[in-house]
Amino acid sequence: MEKADQDARMECVKLAGNEQIQCLAIIAKTIDTPNTKRLQDIFDTYGFPNAKRVGRDGVSAFMILLQHSPTDALRAKCLKPIKKAFERKELSPMDYANFTDRLLIHQGKDQVFGSNFDFKDGKLVMSKTVDPKNLDRRRAKIGLPPVSEYMKGLADTYHLQVEMPKTN
Repeated sequence: MEKADQDARMECVKLAGNEQIQCLAIIAKTIDTPNTKRLQDIFDTYGFPNAKRVGRDGVSAFMILLQHSPTDALRAKCLKPIKKAFERKELSPMDYANFTDRLLIHQGKDQVFGSNFDFKDGKLVMSKTVDPKNLDRRRAKIGLPPVSEYMKGLADTYHLQVEMPKTN
């Protein structure tokens, strides 16, 4: 499931602008929706997959697929187990930050770790973030690099301009 997810996304990354966005929208229907149903079945049967049961790679795969879920129902169920998995060091700081920020954004709240970006006018623009002045401090506290490094990585991966939101 993870390989199909990532292979499809890498094909989209080769496209530019609106074509890339349209490609990702198709993936949301053809890959993300069925994967979410399967993740829900796994969660309902076994609970959140811990590293003892599926290894760190299995936990990481679950997290990647969960990130791409088109709904928040399963994310909300996974919140407590994910916090515990992060505390046990079964999740990478990036997996934890991505999960936390995505859930907050979907709940209409500001993100905490600056991992979520929106497509706007052909660019990736950081979603609204709590206390941007202390963003790098929060990122460092959980083991993430400065946001400038993360933004450079996004630009290199997606071949798009990546920027902080404009302040008024």
